[in-house]
Amino acid sequence: MKLHITTLATLLAFAVIPLSAQNSAPKNRIKVNDGGLTTDADDSNVKAAGKSERQKVPGIPQISVIDKLLSIESALNTKLKRRSEEDWTKDYGALYQKFRRDGRLNAIRGEGKDGAAVAMALGIKASDAVVALKARNVEALNDAAGQIDILAKRLGASDAELGMANTVKVYANKKQWFNAFLALGRLQRDVTNYLESSGDKIKRDQAMLVIVGGWLQGGRCVTHVIDENYDEFVSNILREQRLVDIIIASLDTLDPKYVNDPLVADIRKALPEIRKRVDVGLKAPVKQEDVKWLHKTFDEFVVRITTKE
Repeated sequence: MKLHITTLATLLAFAVIPLSAQNSAPKNRIKVNDGGLTTDADDSNVKAAGKSERQKVPGIPQISVIDKLLSIESALNTKLKRRSEEDWTKDYGALYQKFRRDGRLNAIRGEGKDGAAVAMALGIKASDAVVALKARNVEALNDAAGQIDILAKRLGASDAELGMANTVKVYANKKQWFNAFLALGRLQRDVTNYLESSGDKIKRDQAMLVIVGGWLQGGRCVTHVIDENYDEFVSNILREQRLVDIIIASLDTLDPKYVNDPLVADIRKALPEIRKRVDVGLKAPVKQEDVKWLHKTFDEFVVRITTKE
């Protein structure tokens, strides 16, 4: 059955779970509740994260690359003769090795002193972590979680928001991928909720920049896969004009500190053209030349964010 991608799909967060993962989830699966993550008795050695006193403030969507990856799998399973999630692990392993970026503070723009770059690098590493998880790469997932921890702390997050970073590592080391998936999603939500609920507008702006960084890195990976396996059907996965509208509107409200940032300014300038390239009908293709342009554009921004000046 063909899956036509709509803008609503692009607004899904890490809560999107593949049906195959749901059906094969272990009995000792992780549970999500208001206080954090808990586990069944046989995983009692994994400590639940404490509940932050900060409350969620409705605002920007939690955008994740996972919905795009699941859509690609659905669109290409038959063409690439993939029958299960395990069949995709080598593909994701290659994708991770090709596009992962170093998120250590001394490797990114401003070497940790540029708030915009730190926020966007945090989003980039969140996308890297998803690809590492899909590749079933324990070492890579642990590394990404560690870098997420460092970047988030540079933005002011505390152990209350970052408790899930260690939980991700614990489950990855046990190769309990379903549980690691949920813990990774909770980690992203806790960090962005912390920033978004702040009384400081600069921190709320950083929450949006985290989302933008993840979107750029996710787009960088997805456009590569679509270009390598191009057909009109799979290209429609990139249809997301309403999402780009949300990003444009959100970046227009940034504090002058970020509006005047040269890199953020260049991203804002590129967004109308990005929107134009993905503005297609419900079942219409995104032209391959536009897929290539999008990949080049996303790639240039991600490299700039994660390259010290």
